[in-house]
Amino acid sequence: MLNFIFSFSDMSMTGENVDVTLSSSTESPKEHEKNEETPTSRTETKKRKGKKPVEASPTKGGKRKKTSATWDHFKEIVGDKDRAKCIYCAAKISCSTANGTNAMKRHTNRCKKAPFNLDKTQTILDFESKTKCNTDGTIETISVPKLWRFDQEQIRQALAKMVIMYELPFSFVEREGFRMFCKVAIPDFVPPSRGTITKDCYALFIEKRRTLKNFFSNLSSRVCLTTDTWTSAQNLSYMCLTAHFIDDAWKLHKKIINFFPIVGHSGELIARAVEKCLQEWDLKKILTVTVDNASSNDLAIKYLKQILNLWDGSMLNGEFLHMRCAAHILNLVVKDGLKDVDASVTRVRAAVKYVRSSPERLQKFQSCVKEENIDSKALVCLDVETRWNSTYSMLKIALVFKKAFRNLKTKYLPYTKKLRKVGGAPDDEDWDKVSSFLPFLEIFYETTLSFSGSRYVTGNTFVEQIYDIGYTINRYVDDLQSSDGLRSMARQMKLKFDKYWANVNNLNVLMFITLVLDPRHKLRYVEWIVRRSYDPSNSYVLCQRIKDVLTSLFDFYAFMQPSSTQKTPCSANPTSSGQDGKGGIRKLKGTNLRKDYVTKIESADTFETMTELDRYLGDKCASESDDFDILVWWSM
Repeated sequence: MLNFIFSFSDMSMTGENVDVTLSSSTESPKEHEKNEETPTSRTETKKRKGKKPVEASPTKGGKRKKTSATWDHFKEIVGDKDRAKCIYCAAKISCSTANGTNAMKRHTNRCKKAPFNLDKTQTILDFESKTKCNTDGTIETISVPKLWRFDQEQIRQALAKMVIMYELPFSFVEREGFRMFCKVAIPDFVPPSRGTITKDCYALFIEKRRTLKNFFSNLSSRVCLTTDTWTSAQNLSYMCLTAHFIDDAWKLHKKIINFFPIVGHSGELIARAVEKCLQEWDLKKILTVTVDNASSNDLAIKYLKQILNLWDGSMLNGEFLHMRCAAHILNLVVKDGLKDVDASVTRVRAAVKYVRSSPERLQKFQSCVKEENIDSKALVCLDVETRWNSTYSMLKIALVFKKAFRNLKTKYLPYTKKLRKVGGAPDDEDWDKVSSFLPFLEIFYETTLSFSGSRYVTGNTFVEQIYDIGYTINRYVDDLQSSDGLRSMARQMKLKFDKYWANVNNLNVLMFITLVLDPRHKLRYVEWIVRRSYDPSNSYVLCQRIKDVLTSLFDFYAFMQPSSTQKTPCSANPTSSGQDGKGGIRKLKGTNLRKDYVTKIESADTFETMTELDRYLGDKCASESDDFDILVWWSM
């Protein structure tokens, strides 16, 4: 648009055109006076019976003003009354009174030099603002030239993406405000109807699905799946299936490959739904399937393992296909620990719910906050009872306003009266309990956030964080200086934690393999974690399993992708025959076994006897750094 305005301004400000336009539209004072005469004085006629009135001719010497807007784009040619000159392209067009201004109108509509007839396909030079980091560390905003061309289809496609990204209703494109914006910003763009934008969104989905399917067909790595099932407030069950994979450029991807309603949460239904989705995407090379810890999922994994083995898509017969959701396990661990302080949490939740229930109550609470001089921009928030991390956030913020809640309890009788129905308002003992176990819960909260990340690799930190939590729980259990309530909470958590992590035979060893493949730690660090977390007998069993699985995995991939380099066998210099040049019997030299052995050892590369895995484990560990990226390291 700016280019259009600038080009129009430059064109209209050229000296010749401006002068001519002014001269053609400006009248002399006499002509102005004549034109201002009343119609009666100019068209006075004598009416005769049976004849039409005869109009009087214009005043002698006067010039009739041209009223057609077409003359704004033309100028008269001196000495040629039948033609006019276009002020944009200088073309001479007929303007005789017999034909009128139709020819001039047609030319104006198709004149390519007219600014309002700018070719939509014409490329326009535009400038885009970008930030540039200088060598001294300063940030500078620069304008980068780029070419832009109006394209109705591209704008419609971008509009469809916007509707999808921000979950806008399809009727958004028919709203008056949006159409007014388009008229000002892109006058040439014709906004689509709600039906058209619906088709555009679906077409975009089909195109993206086709592109992703082609990508999967050429993907050399395996795919990890995560499933999530839940029941909505309308009692409808849904399932989301997400694929996580690393492409050939060592970039991590997360793609939702299906989102659909299911009849129930049974293992067979879930397994068949996953199978159908994998068939649609032609996905067969599956590494793991992560599910929550519902018993029905065990049956689903068993069925999927059989299917993948039939497809020849599993690894090591699907032994490590089942991966339990660590975030769900932590949720169960914390919920068991919170049972001992459930009464205090319930009272704090009721207090927050009361404050948030109406504007009047919130205003009363804010007045208490001002009286207590609490300087915080945060606002108390209500939790979702099934999500303990939201409970942690609720308690953390409520603890900041502890004095305000005390003030409200003292001065506002309706508050205490209302909360008597749920056990009363939180007292000092409740706040003390919350403040004592909140730092303990913070460890679980931060770990859950780390597990929930999908845009960065979490496998190499999984074992560290899980066993660090187990170590922390044991420390609170054995700490005699901790309060009885906190130790009781830790004991409840330990029971649930040990249910999933104490039995070394039920662990998926792949989570330890990912830590071994972190070049900063490797096998020795994993063995140290195992020995610190288990007794000597279980430690030996688990460490041996990790080594065996690591070797099996290497052999599995080495068989699929054999090395291009082969060992060169050592042999004596060959001779064509046992005869000398004269045809007689040549005397053979004596064989020296030790000499041949030394020659073989000296000529052979000692690394040829070691596998790539042996060399990796034997090399020095990578140095620690805050910006370390494991994918970048492996891509080099």
